[in-house]
Amino acid sequence: PAQPLSWIPDQFFWWWRASRVIQDYDLNGTAHEIIDEFPFFSYLLGDLHPHVLAMPFNLLAIAVALNLFLGGWRGKINLFFGELQISKIGFFTIALVLGGLAFLNTWDILFAAALIVFSYALTQARQAGWSWERIEDAFLLGIPIAITAFVMYIPFYVGFDSQAGGILPNFMWPTRGAHLWMMWGTLFVPLFVGLIYLWQSKTPAHWRAGFLTGLGVLVTLLTAMFVIGLLGLKLKPDLVNGVLASQQLNASGFIGASMARRLSYIGGLLTLLAILIPTLSFLFKSENNSFSFVLLMISLATLLILGPDFLYLRDNFGYRINTVFKFYYQAWILLSLAAAFVVAVMLSELRGFASALYTTVLVIVLGAGLVYPVFSLPSKTDNFKSDHPEQRTLDGAAYLANTMPDDYQAIQFMQQLDPGVEVEAESPLGNYTEYARISTFTGLPTVLGWPGHEGQWRDQALQGSREQDIQTLYTTPDWTIAQEIIDRYNIRYVVIGNLERTTYKVNEEKFNQFLKPIFQQGSITIYEVP
Repeated sequence: PAQPLSWIPDQFFWWWRASRVIQDYDLNGTAHEIIDEFPFFSYLLGDLHPHVLAMPFNLLAIAVALNLFLGGWRGKINLFFGELQISKIGFFTIALVLGGLAFLNTWDILFAAALIVFSYALTQARQAGWSWERIEDAFLLGIPIAITAFVMYIPFYVGFDSQAGGILPNFMWPTRGAHLWMMWGTLFVPLFVGLIYLWQSKTPAHWRAGFLTGLGVLVTLLTAMFVIGLLGLKLKPDLVNGVLASQQLNASGFIGASMARRLSYIGGLLTLLAILIPTLSFLFKSENNSFSFVLLMISLATLLILGPDFLYLRDNFGYRINTVFKFYYQAWILLSLAAAFVVAVMLSELRGFASALYTTVLVIVLGAGLVYPVFSLPSKTDNFKSDHPEQRTLDGAAYLANTMPDDYQAIQFMQQLDPGVEVEAESPLGNYTEYARISTFTGLPTVLGWPGHEGQWRDQALQGSREQDIQTLYTTPDWTIAQEIIDRYNIRYVVIGNLERTTYKVNEEKFNQFLKPIFQQGSITIYEVP
């Protein structure tokens, strides 16, 4: 919070901070940005990344799992290694949905496949009880489904290239309990109430199995963290030694400091175990429990939140920023549905003082949770009003008419041009800037957009000398050098506006001499290469 403090948030871009609630610091106290985006933030931002575009298909996958749980797609498929209790239509529908998620947003395949496969195992448990055969059921469906889904979408995999580079251990970044509750409190409260209700109503539970499984999950994650760390020390010593050197510690000192931090931040882990253990306990006695499917969703969501505290996917970021982002987003979907179900049940089942107390708590919790949408919507939309009626629009570029009016007119003009590569200033300030504004709002390809984001989606080495070449193009007085750069990138349009002039010491004389200006207004000029 910044001074002066106020009840109503009025700082510029304050609502963005909601996607950065989780805070990570290394053992030296250096901050590492963590993304903890959630669905409402995505809609408010209007960011059509794959995790948002895939949401309807995530819900479809959950519906497929629920259909299995409720007994849909009954039938038999004889495989040479076993018999599936599912119809062929159901089998291929599942493969179609899971295969589609793999190319829509590859992260989502994990939770969707787990939910569907374990829903199938849950239906078998309701008929024959829990045993080791349920694990066999999961593999019996999961393996042929995975193979079929791969074959159905094989054109995608032929050219598929992922930035994922394996799994790394997370020693020093446990999630603090305060951050976890700030992020999930509006969902945790009704879920805890639902679990207490199941306990008070004498719902059958296998507490020993739930406790041992929950403890087993924790031990497995800890063991995997240490095993991967030791393997890294043996197989990738340069990588591990680089981390140790950055923290100015040897291996034993690093482990000791990391474990001490985990103990000091134990609230997050205890919260998740307090949800996971009773959920699993009720799930293992779920033959006649109407909560069974919801308990399965809660279990999977809790594991998605717990997992990044011990392991994360290695990618271009080099730490757990993206793993938390994607796993938490999936958990939001599952826990939101589960919490909504629990709230509906509690409101219909509780009576007397318990009902009044629950309703009061629920109003307080929901009220706290709704502070964000209630205040962020007016802030993002300027209170749903504008001094310019023409800007009351879904056009994402309309704000430029006030903030960058000359650039806005240039964009309108360039949207009518024949396609071609344009060049404009690239961002020396990193991401989330106005750089690449012409390419963004016209759709014309540019030589280089935001270098950081470009590096995420493509091999960073592919950028080559583009950053330096753009600077040279604008600053050199030598037309021969400029011409060579234009030819190298097949540039058709050159943009020179305030952004270019404040970024580089632009030598515009050569463009006036050798290129044709096709648009000029105020501070911006567009040149076309003949």
